[in-house]
Amino acid sequence: MPTAPSATAVTSPVLPSHQAVRAADVIEPALPVEEFPGQVKEACGIWKTLSWPAANRPTDYSVADTPYVIRGSNRYGNRSLDLPLDGHYREYDVNPRRPGQHRDAERLVRDPDTHTVWYTGDHYANFRQIASGCS
Repeated sequence: MPTAPSATAVTSPVLPSHQAVRAADVIEPALPVEEFPGQVKEACGIWKTLSWPAANRPTDYSVADTPYVIRGSNRYGNRSLDLPLDGHYREYDVNPRRPGQHRDAERLVRDPDTHTVWYTGDHYANFRQIASGCS
């Protein structure tokens, strides 16, 4: 089960200098979940266990066998148009937290129709698609 996030947790994958950022703020190429920080893989597991819920508003979900909650399932509007325009997205926190603690910037954004998952470590400034292991 996940542990409490630390203040020094890595918040985005390390990118080799030859990686390009598209104008749409999507970092290429898509990578398997194992190439992301460990908390991303843990979050994918948590959300899979919760069956990637969908709610009208942000909802806190208990993380099994821990005192932590994790928030998500509400609609992500893609107002910045960074993700494909034909998608319908839901957002999910990456890091569990104690009830009452503030959320951090890491999110997963998932299209429930295509099961495509994107990671952002900087609160939607940049995205990278998770190619496998998180749908």
